[in-house]
Amino acid sequence: MRALYVIILLLCAGCSQNNLLTRQDYQKSREAFARGDTEKALLDFPGRRENGDFITTMEKGYLSLLQGKPQIDKLQKQAAWQENQVRFHVSREARTFFYVRTPEDYYPSEHEVIWLHFLLGWGYAQQGKYTDACVEARIASDLLTLPWSPSGHFDDSTMRLFLAGLWSMCGQWREAQVDFRAAWMMDNSLAWAKEVADRDKPPAQLFIVLGGPGPEVVWDPEFKLNPLRSGRRVSFRLQGRKSTLFMADQNGKIIATHLTPDAGKWYARHLVRESELDEIIQDSAYGGKAAASGIYAGGWIVASTGAGVLVAVGGSALSVGLMYAYAQSGGVDARVYLGGLALIPLSILKGIEIAQTGYQESTANLHKDLDPSPSYRFVRYLPEYMWIGWSDQPAAFPVKVSTPYASAIIEQPQVVNGIAVSIAHLPDSRSTSCTYNMNNNSYTLVTEPDANGNCSKNPDW
Repeated sequence: MRALYVIILLLCAGCSQNNLLTRQDYQKSREAFARGDTEKALLDFPGRRENGDFITTMEKGYLSLLQGKPQIDKLQKQAAWQENQVRFHVSREARTFFYVRTPEDYYPSEHEVIWLHFLLGWGYAQQGKYTDACVEARIASDLLTLPWSPSGHFDDSTMRLFLAGLWSMCGQWREAQVDFRAAWMMDNSLAWAKEVADRDKPPAQLFIVLGGPGPEVVWDPEFKLNPLRSGRRVSFRLQGRKSTLFMADQNGKIIATHLTPDAGKWYARHLVRESELDEIIQDSAYGGKAAASGIYAGGWIVASTGAGVLVAVGGSALSVGLMYAYAQSGGVDARVYLGGLALIPLSILKGIEIAQTGYQESTANLHKDLDPSPSYRFVRYLPEYMWIGWSDQPAAFPVKVSTPYASAIIEQPQVVNGIAVSIAHLPDSRSTSCTYNMNNNSYTLVTEPDANGNCSKNPDW
């Protein structure tokens, strides 16, 4: 069974590119972001590689906008490059995708391309360039509404709700109504979105709070007919808690908030789309990596197994040889024979230990080397969901928003055509460790929380 497991790992190898940023490179920045410290997240952002590429441009742009300090020059360059670069691809499952190829040979996901224009529109609005903001809103709207396929084009209720906020931000309430209504038509549980869409006049204040620290990608191999493709399979794990959000202005006035659907569908679409993208090229690269890593791991397993066999057989043979020589010399001390006999099983056990240790180290290193998730390429800093609230009367700023795990302050925004739109962020992330208090002493659980972010108390305490 162990040998079969090694063979499967060899077939299901993943690609790793040393010139790309990895999960480890983002660690400090991600930890700061999960605490809601966007300034430190940007300060600790990895800068050695991929500077100016699509992914890092999107991530830095998002972090700067959350601070109210729009850095959109590189976002503008990305948008200019992508103009007229959209192409179509129809899969065997009759789904339709649009692809954009960046100069560094990255194919952004559909939601990433649309968020590029969201970020640009948001940035223009922060700069007071509302006409330019509306242009970006129109581009994003076209990407969400153009009929790429009667049944398979990309559309999403949460993205429609943010687009409605962007239209409101640049003073186009009629356009905002269209997208609020579109969100409700896609998800009838969003009755509040229809309520907003039915208003002839916009509310005085519209609040959008972006939630979640962004998903993590994990290796999720699934052995099917094509082991190379299924072996490099990954999945996305959302990190946000989807907590209830409390919002109140400076005078204590409570503002009701509503939670949108999460971004799970964005990443499900991403995974389906990736499976259709350059399959042969990816399989070839994946197989090459498997062969190289497999030769190394297999060679080390053979070497360690051989060493174990040598120790086991050599030690036993040496013991028998010594006892034979002692008997031939006329020796009669029983302790010598007992010692020689004891050396045989000890040699065999030591040989087995060497072989097992070599096997375990080799398979562990193989798993580490071939797991594609640490270097998987995607835009990490994007929201997972949103809370939306509004007020018919001007709010007394600053407005405080909070969950049981974090809080933030919203400063007064600019009023455009009778409506003021505020955008804030709360990480609302799951804990990375569990802490308990007992008898005035603090105990920290070393293991991570479960999939729901819950901590289980140790019964021995």
